[in-house]
Amino acid sequence: MPALTDSLLTLWLALMIDLLLGEPPGNLHLTVWAGKSIEKLEPSFRKISKDERIGGAAMAISVIAAFVLLAILVTSLSSISWPLHILVSAFFLKMTFALKCMHKHVAPIAKELDSDLDSSRKALSLVVRRDTKVLDRRLVASGAVETVAEGFVDGFISPIFYYCVLGLPGAVAYRVINTLDSMVGYKDERYLRFGQFSARLDTIANYIPSRLTPLIFALSAFLLKQDWRSSIKFCRAYHASTSSINAGWPMSSMAGALRVRLEKPGCYSLGEEIEPLSSEKIRASLRIYAASAILTVLIFSSFLVIGGIIYEAYFV
Repeated sequence: MPALTDSLLTLWLALMIDLLLGEPPGNLHLTVWAGKSIEKLEPSFRKISKDERIGGAAMAISVIAAFVLLAILVTSLSSISWPLHILVSAFFLKMTFALKCMHKHVAPIAKELDSDLDSSRKALSLVVRRDTKVLDRRLVASGAVETVAEGFVDGFISPIFYYCVLGLPGAVAYRVINTLDSMVGYKDERYLRFGQFSARLDTIANYIPSRLTPLIFALSAFLLKQDWRSSIKFCRAYHASTSSINAGWPMSSMAGALRVRLEKPGCYSLGEEIEPLSSEKIRASLRIYAASAILTVLIFSSFLVIGGIIYEAYFV
């Protein structure tokens, strides 16, 4: 099963690249390329039709198709050498997910929270859209934990899920979809119509992964001796408390595992304050993220193996 072997090697090598090297430089990063492309193409696609929704949809489809074709082309050209092909494929796959990067951005929030609230607020402002200048320590900690929980979906499990289902083109397509949503998927006057297609596409793409995440969070909580029972309980009780049909699943599950209440004033409140939010809870959420990432790779590797065996047995 050479194709299966290649898929597994690519997946695990991509994980090793992330753990050892972290993110590649911006001028070599898929997400940066996609972001710059969207930024440059937006004015042109706005002129396509008087209906901004048509222009926005056309841009989204075009950018997704272009980057999927780029990934296919580059990996095909690298096929002249098997080791080179695996390395190039792993490099592309690594750019679709982030493990080490999450710790890099969130750990400083926890580090500064107890001693320098303003610095902690500033660190949080780099990873959330909300105004952090007025947040107290509890809400800063909540924002950090929410970022970790929700970030696991679009930053890790979703690209891995689509890699296992659709191969490298699926993972690349997902990363571009998520980048489109982060750039034009706003519900403000400028993007409400133009970014509607991208926002809905991102919601659809995250639908299954966001609902798989609580299962993995609960298992990670069990392994890390956190409250896995509350992780399941809180998820069942609070997953529908957010305006997003996806965001409530990972956040409520994480809230339960940590035995805390996560809150964005005026928007949602998830969980129960069994224990107070603190810098240690932020660090605990990062441990759950890391454990969940490893479990995700192990679980999906198993699915790849089982799928390969079934394919060999019945279709070859």
